[in-house]
This record gives sequence, C-alpha cells and structure tokens, in this order.
Amino acid sequence: MKAACAELRVNLHGGISKMAHRKPRVEMRSSLVHAELERIAENIPLLDAVELPLKLALHRLHFLSWQERLLILENIHCKEDFLSLGLAEIESFLYRSIRAREPDMARIWEQAERDAEQLVRMGAKFVCVTDKEYPPLLREIHRAPFGLFVRGDSRCLGLQAVTMVGTRMPTWAGVRAAVHLAREAADAGLCVVSGLARGIDAAAHRGALQSAGKATIAVLPCGLDRVYPPSNRPLAAGIIAAGGCLVTEYPPGVSLDRYRFPERNRILAGFSRLTLVIEAPEHSGALITAEFALNEGRDVAVAAECSGSSRNAGADALSKEGACQVRSGAEIMAIMSGSGAWDWANGRSGIIGRD
Repeated sequence: MKAACAELRVNLHGGISKMAHRKPRVEMRSSLVHAELERIAENIPLLDAVELPLKLALHRLHFLSWQERLLILENIHCKEDFLSLGLAEIESFLYRSIRAREPDMARIWEQAERDAEQLVRMGAKFVCVTDKEYPPLLREIHRAPFGLFVRGDSRCLGLQAVTMVGTRMPTWAGVRAAVHLAREAADAGLCVVSGLARGIDAAAHRGALQSAGKATIAVLPCGLDRVYPPSNRPLAAGIIAAGGCLVTEYPPGVSLDRYRFPERNRILAGFSRLTLVIEAPEHSGALITAEFALNEGRDVAVAAECSGSSRNAGADALSKEGACQVRSGAEIMAIMSGSGAWDWANGRSGIIGRD
C-alpha cells in the first residue's frame, strides 16, 4: 500500500512523479497498437504460405480480434513458434494486457490438427479473413470472425446477398412471404442468407432453391459436423447440391449452446447490406439480427405481407420506427441499390439503416 501511495505522490522538489511518466506510456502504447491494427486492416496480408493448422490454431484464440491475430502472424511462422507463445508474449506483440486464462498452446495445436483432418474428411474448407473468398461486408463488422468453416461451394460467399430472418413458429402468411421473397430475390441475382432454423429461415432457403439462381447460404450456430435442427438435414444437403454452402465460425465438434445463437446472428447481419425480417413476434431472435444490422449501419426492412399478423408484433414495431415494407424482389433490389427505398403502400420514404 505504501509503495502504491508513493507513486501517486508529487515530487515537491520539482521532479516528475512515476505516475506522470505512466500515463504517456499508456497513451503511447495505445496509439502504437491502434496504428498497427489500422495498418493490418488497410493492407491485409496474404496467408497462402501459412500452414492450415497454424491458421486454425490462431482461430481458436477467441480473445483476440482478427487484426490482432494477423499481427501475431507477422511474428510467428510455424508450429514451434506457436507452441512457444504465452500470454506474456502475445501481450508484447499487441502492446496491451489481456484478461484471459493462460492458453494451453499444445492442446490448442492438437485441436487445430484434428480440425484440419475433419475438414478433409467432410470435404469442407477454412476460409480465412485474408482470403479472396471471405465475404467483404462481413470483414467490416465489429468482431468479424478470423475465419469461416465452409461446406459446399465457397464461391457464393462473394455474391451480393440479402439476409432473411424470422420466427421459428410462423403463420402460413409468413411462410408464403418467405418463399415468395426469397425466390424473387434469387431470381434477381441475390444470394439468400439465413440460419437454417425451422420456420422462416427454412422457408427462405426453400424459396431460393426454387429459383434458377439457387445459391443460398445457411449460417450455423455449431460445428459443420452437425446440422441444427436435425430435421433440416435434407434441406442442408439440398443447399449444398444446388451450389450453396453451410457456414459457421465454429470448428468441427463444437456443440450447440444458447449463447451461440446471438453470436451467429451477428454473422447473418454482417453478410449483407440488407436484413429483411419476414415475420417476428416480440423478443424474437430475428430482432437481434436486425439490431446487429442497424448497429453496423446496414439497412433493415420487413415483409409487407405479414403486417398485422398474430406472430409479427416485433416486425410491426420495426415498421412503425421506419422500416420499409417490401412486397417483391424488385423492391428488395431497390433497397440494395443503395439509393434508398420507398414505402410503396403509403407513398412515403420508409427505411431504417444507413444515413
């Protein structure tokens, strides 16, 4: 206690106290790491020469941002380098303290090697944030994943996309609207992104599969080695067969937990400039996705066909706050054009999203 008090005491003989030195150092470190992370974000390095297990091992360091992991990769290059890492070494690379348990690097490396083997067995791949296939809009969000585990055709990750979400217990009007809007959006050349859940999500995927375009992306809240819900396994297989893909930020073997659903929702919102809430009651998880979209400066719209339905109080509230009601793929494209949107029914501007 005395030593701590001494550092706070001003030197009465004209010198500078220890505390006076400490603040500039902290500010200097903060400024330095900010500049380094900005450099990484603006000039994303190619990691083609980095072995897959090393990328997968870094992916498991969940307490780091993707920019910080790339900064570490500038200082380590192989298994031996990774195994020698500890929190102290990581802190020295990042110029900041880290509040986390000391990671067991040997165990993490073993898990990463198993991940790589399972990807080969499943015919899946790991798309790193530095890869050209990584969704460009997803890279822009807060806490963007360092990488995505992908099963199916990863080329569709780069397509212009619209995210469609809604309740697991929709009305028939909600199912009809999801199928109709997803099919027309796919016909217009958009890739439909949803969460493969029962209800609206599944209907949106099925609507996209009815289109000639057919590409649709399902974002999972668990590892690629399982499908949730299990009843949608045939739908998941149909998505892959039609040229779409299953995507998750979680390695193979990661099970389903409640907290993973809102984590998954931020990725749903991050894929596209527009999140379309088809039908959603109050407190629906779809509203969490809409909130993530708004926080990222993206657009949010609702399905006009579900207005006033018994399962749509949450989406109706979005509409009252200014979300545009859409009725067709053409109206979705009007929003996606970036020129704003129009509430065709009421003859007024009505959009929640970008300034």
